[in-house]
Amino acid sequence: MKKTILLLLLLTATAATRAGQAPSPQSLPPHVEFKYYGFYSVIDYTFMTNLNTTHGEYVDKYTLNGITAVAGWQWRRQSGIGIGFSYLNDGNASFSQIPVFVEFRSHFLRNRITPFTAIQLGYSIPFGSKNAAVDYTRIEEGGITAGLSVGARFAITQKIGLNLYAGYQLIQNNSVERGFNSVAATRLPELYHNVKFGLGVNF
Repeated sequence: MKKTILLLLLLTATAATRAGQAPSPQSLPPHVEFKYYGFYSVIDYTFMTNLNTTHGEYVDKYTLNGITAVAGWQWRRQSGIGIGFSYLNDGNASFSQIPVFVEFRSHFLRNRITPFTAIQLGYSIPFGSKNAAVDYTRIEEGGITAGLSVGARFAITQKIGLNLYAGYQLIQNNSVERGFNSVAATRLPELYHNVKFGLGVNF
Protein backbone atom coordinates (compact mmCIF):
# COMPACT_ATOMS: atom_id res chain seq x y z
CA MET A 1 0.00 0.00 0.00
CA LYS A 2 2.79 2.37 0.94
CA LYS A 3 4.54 1.59 -2.35
CA THR A 4 1.37 2.42 -4.27
CA ILE A 5 0.97 5.76 -2.47
CA LEU A 6 4.62 6.62 -3.06
CA LEU A 7 4.24 5.78 -6.75
CA LEU A 8 1.15 7.99 -7.06
CA LEU A 9 2.94 10.86 -5.30
CA LEU A 10 5.91 10.46 -7.65
CA LEU A 11 3.70 10.50 -10.76
CA THR A 12 1.82 13.58 -9.47
CA ALA A 13 5.07 15.43 -8.82
CA THR A 14 6.41 14.52 -12.26
CA ALA A 15 3.23 15.76 -13.97
CA ALA A 16 3.31 19.01 -12.03
CA THR A 17 6.94 19.56 -12.93
CA ARG A 18 6.22 19.02 -16.64
CA ALA A 19 3.22 21.36 -16.49
CA GLY A 20 5.42 24.10 -15.05
CA GLN A 21 8.09 23.78 -17.70
CA ALA A 22 8.22 26.09 -20.75
CA PRO A 23 6.77 24.54 -23.91
CA SER A 24 9.25 22.86 -26.21
CA PRO A 25 10.10 24.49 -29.55
CA GLN A 26 8.00 21.87 -31.30
CA SER A 27 4.89 22.99 -29.41
CA LEU A 28 5.35 26.73 -30.04
CA PRO A 29 3.30 28.44 -32.75
CA PRO A 30 5.10 28.12 -36.11
CA HIS A 31 7.13 30.97 -37.56
CA VAL A 32 5.55 33.16 -40.21
CA GLU A 33 5.32 31.19 -43.43
CA PHE A 34 4.31 32.87 -46.67
CA LYS A 35 1.38 31.28 -48.47
CA TYR A 36 2.52 28.47 -50.72
CA TYR A 37 -0.63 27.64 -52.68
CA GLY A 38 -2.87 29.67 -54.95
CA PHE A 39 -2.63 32.97 -56.79
CA TYR A 40 0.53 35.02 -56.33
CA SER A 41 1.80 38.32 -57.65
CA VAL A 42 5.09 40.21 -57.50
CA ILE A 43 5.91 43.85 -58.26
CA ASP A 44 9.60 44.82 -58.38
CA TYR A 45 11.78 47.79 -59.09
CA THR A 46 14.28 46.62 -61.72
CA PHE A 47 17.73 47.96 -62.55
CA MET A 48 19.62 46.57 -65.56
CA THR A 49 22.83 47.38 -67.40
CA ASN A 50 24.61 45.62 -70.27
CA LEU A 51 27.91 43.80 -69.79
CA ASN A 52 29.02 43.59 -73.44
CA THR A 53 29.35 47.16 -74.63
CA THR A 54 31.25 46.64 -77.89
CA HIS A 55 29.33 45.47 -80.96
CA GLY A 56 31.62 45.43 -83.94
CA GLU A 57 32.65 49.02 -84.56
CA TYR A 58 29.92 50.37 -82.25
CA VAL A 59 29.84 50.88 -78.50
CA ASP A 60 26.49 50.49 -76.76
CA LYS A 61 26.34 51.23 -73.05
CA TYR A 62 22.96 51.67 -71.38
CA THR A 63 21.30 51.67 -67.99
CA LEU A 64 17.66 50.63 -67.73
CA ASN A 65 15.31 51.40 -64.83
CA GLY A 66 11.71 50.31 -64.48
CA ILE A 67 9.21 47.93 -62.96
CA THR A 68 8.55 44.22 -63.31
CA ALA A 69 5.15 42.73 -62.55
CA VAL A 70 4.24 39.03 -62.43
CA ALA A 71 0.95 37.24 -61.75
CA GLY A 72 0.74 33.49 -61.50
CA TRP A 73 -0.33 30.33 -59.73
CA GLN A 74 1.65 28.45 -57.11
CA TRP A 75 0.63 24.81 -56.75
CA ARG A 76 3.17 23.99 -54.02
CA ARG A 77 5.84 25.72 -51.97
CA GLN A 78 8.65 25.02 -54.41
CA SER A 79 6.84 25.65 -57.70
CA GLY A 80 4.84 28.43 -59.28
CA ILE A 81 4.31 29.59 -62.85
CA GLY A 82 3.16 32.99 -64.03
CA ILE A 83 3.17 35.57 -66.79
CA GLY A 84 4.67 39.02 -66.50
CA PHE A 85 6.24 42.02 -68.11
CA SER A 86 8.91 44.61 -67.43
CA TYR A 87 8.83 48.29 -68.34
CA LEU A 88 12.47 49.32 -68.86
CA ASN A 89 13.51 52.83 -69.78
CA ASP A 90 16.92 54.37 -70.42
CA GLY A 91 17.87 58.02 -70.35
CA ASN A 92 17.68 58.77 -74.06
CA ALA A 93 15.06 56.13 -75.05
CA SER A 94 17.47 54.33 -77.39
CA PHE A 95 17.12 50.97 -75.64
CA SER A 96 13.75 51.35 -73.87
CA GLN A 97 11.70 48.17 -74.13
CA ILE A 98 9.00 45.95 -72.64
CA PRO A 99 9.95 42.29 -72.13
CA VAL A 100 6.87 40.03 -71.89
CA PHE A 101 7.58 36.58 -70.45
CA VAL A 102 6.55 33.35 -68.81
CA GLU A 103 8.12 32.80 -65.39
CA PHE A 104 8.90 29.69 -63.35
CA ARG A 105 9.46 30.64 -59.68
CA SER A 106 10.74 28.44 -56.83
CA HIS A 107 11.09 28.99 -53.07
CA PHE A 108 13.17 26.51 -51.11
CA LEU A 109 12.49 26.91 -47.37
CA ARG A 110 9.51 27.26 -45.07
CA ASN A 111 11.31 29.88 -42.98
CA ARG A 112 10.37 33.53 -42.79
CA ILE A 113 13.44 34.20 -44.95
CA THR A 114 13.81 31.85 -47.91
CA PRO A 115 16.04 31.83 -50.99
CA PHE A 116 14.26 31.78 -54.34
CA THR A 117 14.96 31.55 -58.05
CA ALA A 118 12.97 32.87 -60.99
CA ILE A 119 13.50 31.78 -64.60
CA GLN A 120 11.94 33.92 -67.34
CA LEU A 121 11.53 33.33 -71.06
CA GLY A 122 9.74 35.62 -73.49
CA TYR A 123 9.94 38.36 -76.12
CA SER A 124 11.15 41.93 -75.71
CA ILE A 125 9.16 44.67 -77.45
CA PRO A 126 11.03 47.93 -78.20
CA PHE A 127 9.34 51.28 -77.64
CA GLY A 128 12.26 53.67 -77.90
CA SER A 129 12.18 56.61 -80.28
CA LYS A 130 14.78 58.46 -82.32
CA ASN A 131 16.28 61.13 -80.14
CA ALA A 132 17.26 64.60 -81.25
CA ALA A 133 20.95 63.74 -81.59
CA VAL A 134 22.47 63.77 -85.05
CA ASP A 135 24.01 60.34 -84.43
CA TYR A 136 21.69 57.92 -82.68
CA THR A 137 20.95 54.26 -81.88
CA ARG A 138 17.48 52.76 -81.64
CA ILE A 139 16.03 49.27 -81.36
CA GLU A 140 14.01 48.78 -84.50
CA GLU A 141 12.85 45.20 -83.89
CA GLY A 142 12.81 43.24 -80.63
CA GLY A 143 13.60 39.62 -79.99
CA ILE A 144 13.83 36.74 -77.55
CA THR A 145 14.70 37.41 -73.92
CA ALA A 146 15.67 34.96 -71.18
CA GLY A 147 16.72 35.57 -67.61
CA LEU A 148 17.58 34.06 -64.25
CA SER A 149 17.17 35.75 -60.88
CA VAL A 150 18.46 34.51 -57.51
CA GLY A 151 17.42 36.19 -54.29
CA ALA A 152 15.72 36.05 -50.92
CA ARG A 153 12.15 36.67 -49.76
CA PHE A 154 11.20 37.93 -46.30
CA ALA A 155 7.66 37.15 -45.15
CA ILE A 156 6.07 40.02 -43.21
CA THR A 157 2.77 38.14 -42.96
CA GLN A 158 1.41 35.07 -44.71
CA LYS A 159 0.19 37.30 -47.56
CA ILE A 160 2.81 40.07 -47.82
CA GLY A 161 6.55 39.70 -48.30
CA LEU A 162 9.59 41.60 -49.52
CA ASN A 163 12.19 40.32 -51.97
CA LEU A 164 15.69 41.25 -53.06
CA TYR A 165 17.50 39.66 -56.02
CA ALA A 166 20.31 39.78 -58.55
CA GLY A 167 20.49 38.03 -61.90
CA TYR A 168 21.30 37.82 -65.57
CA GLN A 169 19.17 38.79 -68.58
CA LEU A 170 19.78 37.99 -72.23
CA ILE A 171 18.09 40.30 -74.72
CA GLN A 172 18.23 39.65 -78.45
CA ASN A 173 17.31 42.56 -80.70
CA ASN A 174 16.66 41.44 -84.26
CA SER A 175 17.35 44.90 -85.66
CA VAL A 176 19.21 47.83 -84.10
CA GLU A 177 19.16 50.98 -86.21
CA ARG A 178 22.23 53.25 -86.31
CA GLY A 179 21.75 56.78 -87.54
CA PHE A 180 24.45 59.19 -88.68
CA ASN A 181 23.83 62.82 -89.58
CA SER A 182 20.13 62.13 -88.85
CA VAL A 183 20.01 59.46 -91.57
CA ALA A 184 19.45 55.76 -90.86
CA ALA A 185 22.65 54.10 -92.07
CA THR A 186 22.70 50.54 -90.72
CA ARG A 187 20.30 48.02 -89.21
CA LEU A 188 22.00 45.07 -87.52
CA PRO A 189 20.87 42.31 -85.13
CA GLU A 190 22.50 42.58 -81.72
CA LEU A 191 22.70 40.35 -78.64
CA TYR A 192 22.98 42.02 -75.22
CA HIS A 193 24.12 40.37 -71.99
CA ASN A 194 22.79 42.19 -68.93
CA VAL A 195 23.23 42.09 -65.18
CA LYS A 196 20.13 43.04 -63.19
CA PHE A 197 19.14 43.85 -59.63
CA GLY A 198 15.77 44.35 -58.06
CA LEU A 199 13.68 44.68 -54.94
CA GLY A 200 9.96 44.50 -54.51
CA VAL A 201 6.82 43.16 -52.88
CA ASN A 202 5.25 39.70 -52.95
CA PHE A 203 1.53 39.32 -52.29
